Amino acid sequence: MNIAMLGPTDTVHFRRLVESVAERGHRVHVVSMKPQAIRGATFERFSVPRFGWRYPYRWRSRWEAMMRRLFQSFDVVNVHFLADWGITESVAEEGNLVVKAYGSDVDHPPGAPPADPTLVAARKQLLRCADRVVSPSRTFGRMIADFAEIDESAIETLPFGVDLQRFQPRRSRRDSALTVGYFKCFEPVYDPITMVRSAAFVLERRPDVRFEFVGDGSLRDECRTLTEELNIASAIRWLDYQPHEALPAILSRWDVTAITSVKESFCVAAIEAAAMGLAVVATDVGGLRESVEDGVTGILVPPGDGDALGAALVTLLDDPVQRMAMGEAGRARVASRFDWNDCVDRWIELFEEVGSGSLLELVESR
Repeated sequence: MNIAMLGPTDTVHFRRLVESVAERGHRVHVVSMKPQAIRGATFERFSVPRFGWRYPYRWRSRWEAMMRRLFQSFDVVNVHFLADWGITESVAEEGNLVVKAYGSDVDHPPGAPPADPTLVAARKQLLRCADRVVSPSRTFGRMIADFAEIDESAIETLPFGVDLQRFQPRRSRRDSALTVGYFKCFEPVYDPITMVRSAAFVLERRPDVRFEFVGDGSLRDECRTLTEELNIASAIRWLDYQPHEALPAILSRWDVTAITSVKESFCVAAIEAAAMGLAVVATDVGGLRESVEDGVTGILVPPGDGDALGAALVTLLDDPVQRMAMGEAGRARVASRFDWNDCVDRWIELFEEVGSGSLLELVESR
């Protein structure tokens, strides 16, 4: 198939999907507002064409003509993240459109500037004119349906999966101390302040435990200051942002991982940790209810409650049998539901289904 994929090329899961679809022998052309090309695909930086013989129109008309050509040139156009790509209903009618919403493009994150009303309208229009809408979880799918006022039954649930060869249990302990890990951005939507407060709760009861915090963001300095104020700084190791390929080695040092998000459309980080055989303690919000099975692969706690999070961590730190059982159950669950190869198969099946559907309509019309 010839597939045009529009999305943020600096996002690791989008890059992985593009590479995997191309490796399966499909022609993939990437259009992005970001400058990075992706291995295996041709690349085009998104921009409205200049006035010329091919596009002799005003600016908005040139934009529409460019997108119309894209739809006419490819079997499927697949949009990742709801930006204003200039795809109107009439443009979408020229071909086949699959749209994947991510999270912040529908559910406005705390601490972010207010969304521009024009952009919100463009996002809703994009969802309404798609042949298929993809959501990473059923919970978020309901939110998409409410946001765009579309039928929930038409939304495909298709989360990104995990490479089980790269993410597999292996212990590389440097010492005997139990370690709790946190690998998220230090931004309000991930509530790292609650993570720090939960660490204080744990250390009051288990001073032998160590923490590793990985990432960057606007609240990182505030979190470091708070660890000093709570007198727990010596128990915490800080790492700057790490590339995705470094994640398995980091997770292998941990015994439990914690996720304190106040909003999540799904949370791939949770299933990556589970694939490594780690029990996950996470907030009971959004798609985390689907990436973490409460009481089986981890423990869900109320958002913003550092004591509840800390108590759940202590429970698992004190009980190695339960901790290991949850880790094993998590690995098995990821293997059965979120294997990366299965994920790619489902994406390609979706592209073929949407593409062949339009071909059938064309044949029937004749």
